[in-house]
Amino acid sequence: MWSKSAIAIIGGCILSISFMLNLNFLMPLQVDTRLFIGLLFSFPMWVGIMVWCYASDSFKQAAKRCTALFIPSAMFNAFFLFS
Repeated sequence: MWSKSAIAIIGGCILSISFMLNLNFLMPLQVDTRLFIGLLFSFPMWVGIMVWCYASDSFKQAAKRCTALFIPSAMFNAFFLFS
């Protein structure tokens, strides 16, 4: 239970940051508006990801869920960062 909670907290935080960075790259708005939208949506997204990871059967399944979402998101971030 503690291991699922740890991956939910840490992995959920990293995923929500990565998803909000994806959203910031895609939105054609001013910087302050993008930051405000990211601030509003990042915490509920983090909570949702934590619940999704905590609902898994084991630590391994929760880690697979977080990793399966993080890899494409990180690749998307790297593509926009370096292009």
